[in-house]
Amino acid sequence: MTRTKAKHNLILSVCSFFAVHLVATSNDWYRSLAWIDVPAHFLGGVMAAAIFYWFFYKNPVYFDTARSFWVTLFLVIGWVAFTGVLWEFTEFLYDLSIATYGLPLKTLQFGLMDTLGDLLSDLFGGLALAIFVRLRYHR
Repeated sequence: MTRTKAKHNLILSVCSFFAVHLVATSNDWYRSLAWIDVPAHFLGGVMAAAIFYWFFYKNPVYFDTARSFWVTLFLVIGWVAFTGVLWEFTEFLYDLSIATYGLPLKTLQFGLMDTLGDLLSDLFGGLALAIFVRLRYHR
């Protein structure tokens, strides 16, 4: 796959993810279809890891992902965790603004168990992509 095509596929995937998230949030699917949250965060972790790999494949001067699987895995998981925490903070700030201004919108946070489960799903998604990339491209 060419780099341009990979870039377009990544952008399309991220935009599609946000569109589905917007529909799920507006229809309150995260409450009525609670199971949807786990695959959404798993795919979010996969996309965060894909962005990591895309950046470092595009800029090999900064870091060569083929050199050390364990260092790459640590960096991928760190990036996915950072992205997941930012996502959860964004949901928290969204809910805080709803509560502060009394907006008639649905909240996104369902408690500590939900947040930790979301972060775990993010990490599993990033780990799955890291293992896939290693097996597929760096034998």
